[in-house]
Amino acid sequence: MKDTISHLHIISRDWIREIQFYKSEIPFFRKRLEEIASDYTSSDVLAQVDHFENRMLIMSNHYDELLHDLNLKEQEILGKAAINPKYINAKMVEIDDKIIELIDYTTQEFKDFKSEFYKFLAKYM
Repeated sequence: MKDTISHLHIISRDWIREIQFYKSEIPFFRKRLEEIASDYTSSDVLAQVDHFENRMLIMSNHYDELLHDLNLKEQEILGKAAINPKYINAKMVEIDDKIIELIDYTTQEFKDFKSEFYKFLAKYM
């Protein structure tokens, strides 16, 4: 499916802000996790703490890679706009379905993590 350069630019900026928000939440999650780790010494709780730490590390790396890819896409979109300024509102650019699927997956992953993490916090805080 084709879309306009201007619309793709808006969507791209929204995705970048969304992923930046997810990344900005991780330090808050880590702080809560540190509080639990300092209050509990049981191996079961510490194993769950370790599990969440590992997931946050993986998520943070994923967000960094995704932001890098999105910034490259953004530069590509801006390059197309510079080359064809008369056509920024014409539907002539292919939408990358893979990036849409990746953003959707990332959004769902964040929601699932946050839900699971808050349940863990409610149990031990």
